[in-house]
Amino acid sequence: MLKAIEIKSVKGQTVTQPLTGRDLFIGRNGSGKTTRIQALGLAMLGYVPGNGKTANDTFKLATGDEMCVGLVTDEFRFVRTFKRNEKINKATGETKTSIKESLTVSPGRGERTETEKKERITAEIGNFPVMMDFNDFLSLSDAKRRDFIYSLSPITSDTWNRERVQNYLESKLLRVEIQENNPDQYNALQEMIREAMQQFPMDFGVHEGLQSMLDWTATQLSFWNSKKKDAQGAVRQMAEMKNELTETDRNIATQKKELEDLQQQLIDVEKKISADEEKKKAIDARLKRIQELGKLIANLTNAPVLTDTADVDQKIAQLQQQLVEENDPAEQLDTLNRKAQEAKKSYNQLEKKAQQLKEQIIHLNAGVKTLVGSAETISGLGGNCVIDKRIGCTKDFTPFMQFVAQKKQEATEMVAKVQAELDGIEKQMADAESEGLAAQEERDALQKRANEIVQSNNRIQKQIIELEKEREKHLTEKERREHQIKMYEEERSKLMNHPAEPIGDIMIMRVQVGGIRSRIDELKISIQEKEKAKQALLLLQQSLLDNRKADYNVNALKLLQDALGAKGIQGELVKEILEPIRNMIAENLQLMGFDFEPFFQTESETGKEIFQFGWVNEKGHFVNFDAMSTGQQTVFLAAMMMTIIDRAKPKLRLLVMDNLNHLDRTNFQLLINGLNKLAHKVDNIILAGAIEFPFEAEGWNVCDVTPGKEESLRE
Repeated sequence: MLKAIEIKSVKGQTVTQPLTGRDLFIGRNGSGKTTRIQALGLAMLGYVPGNGKTANDTFKLATGDEMCVGLVTDEFRFVRTFKRNEKINKATGETKTSIKESLTVSPGRGERTETEKKERITAEIGNFPVMMDFNDFLSLSDAKRRDFIYSLSPITSDTWNRERVQNYLESKLLRVEIQENNPDQYNALQEMIREAMQQFPMDFGVHEGLQSMLDWTATQLSFWNSKKKDAQGAVRQMAEMKNELTETDRNIATQKKELEDLQQQLIDVEKKISADEEKKKAIDARLKRIQELGKLIANLTNAPVLTDTADVDQKIAQLQQQLVEENDPAEQLDTLNRKAQEAKKSYNQLEKKAQQLKEQIIHLNAGVKTLVGSAETISGLGGNCVIDKRIGCTKDFTPFMQFVAQKKQEATEMVAKVQAELDGIEKQMADAESEGLAAQEERDALQKRANEIVQSNNRIQKQIIELEKEREKHLTEKERREHQIKMYEEERSKLMNHPAEPIGDIMIMRVQVGGIRSRIDELKISIQEKEKAKQALLLLQQSLLDNRKADYNVNALKLLQDALGAKGIQGELVKEILEPIRNMIAENLQLMGFDFEPFFQTESETGKEIFQFGWVNEKGHFVNFDAMSTGQQTVFLAAMMMTIIDRAKPKLRLLVMDNLNHLDRTNFQLLINGLNKLAHKVDNIILAGAIEFPFEAEGWNVCDVTPGKEESLRE
């Protein structure tokens, strides 16, 4: 169930609209009723029905550079944000504006991409919200209205399927009398049924499958009607062509045999020329390669070979002497680390003891200060009372003054003694700190030296490896050269000993080819003229056959179209699907106070496929939907949409209707009362209209969205 619609900067409105399940928005024109309905559609679908589906179309509703719409349910909330971005092309100075859409969901379940968020929204509210614009619906054709109703209602037939469709067509069209009296027509019917069934995939529902077959049948009927007209014209044209031909097809077989022999002879001679030319090319290439191999062998034989590696060995020895033995400094490093840690530990212990001594000195100085202060106070009384100077006092404080002097002397001596001990400890602390720093510096220097030795040895080893590769190259160069010379000599010997193949006279054979081609061209021209005559006769015969075939196919497709359409399967299927819907619409109309029997008409009196609906009024007249008043249409559609929602059972069962100001007071009250009785079938009913008369709406939340006005018009 929806709990609220959140709107920010949409058509000048920023509001969070609470929802109760049965909500009616009223108010004057421009107050925001339709804005709430549009925001609901935009949040659910990503676009406003009837306003275009692109982000630019949607952003026309924005006030400013950003707008947001969102929905809140019992346990879920999502917000859809549209933001305008402007980017300036530095080269041209042109400003390019784009609209970016983003989604937020709460509480999240790890959704990161926009696709994942859209899937989450679908999982929470479903993908079957019914959003209908009455004016758009009224402007649709019969077929479009039918398709719209079917698209909103995922209702399938329990009795019709692909197998039953095929059985129906075969039993209705493939009759015994046709097979006996006109077997060609029977075969055409069989073929058309077979091809039409191929347009009904196994995974299609019966409605989609039938529509696919009907579309194919219409296309084929147009095609074969055209072929039928073409075939009739071709018969006349071929008859005229036959009369105009001067050549006949006499001796065509003899000339074709001669042409065939000459073409084979031409192939054989050209094949011989091609083979001999390849042989000549092979001989020339072999001789050229023999000369190249002689030069290569001579060059390798005469080229000097460097095998002395003394210079390289000397460089390797010098580098090996530069290698420094690497000693593992781990033990020394451990010793220095322990030494540094012990110095730090000693320093911490001395620091703690020094702090205690400093506190002791402070305590002693505080005691002395207190006694001296008391003595100075007594000395300043001048024989008066400590409590009140106006009172005389003859008490002798000399013993107390002597006590103070003695305690001060003792405290001073003790402070000096503690201070001396503190000075000694602070010196020990300085020594411990120096010892720790020295150990750290020695450790760092040792580690640095070890790293430098490793790096130096690595560089030297790399140079040694390169020199060893160079020495190996010198040592193997002579062996590689001798091996290469041997390979070249073996190849040259093999080429020189290759047996010679006989080659014919290519020039004579080319002259022979020219003569054969000339005779072939003559025969082709003669045969071509004879073929025209023969083809004219065959085409005349074929045109007659095509005319009959097209005629059979056109008749078969017309019969198939009738069997599939409103007079056949589609009519039966529509009746089967619409009857339960009609009954439920009748029940809903009765609950809304309209005791009218609804009807659906799928075939006209002339047998034409139509899709009309309406109700039978109190006088027994069939009133077509288009003939109803706008208010009556609103009531009928409310009953029909409640039926579709109830049968489709979407995750979020939501009925939204705008522009209810088309209803008069009586019909509006009937609609409100009736929907109140049907409210248990849906999660939310949201109505809107510029209602300017009093009405009763018990159980409804009536919200006047006119700015500054909160009261309702209910009686």
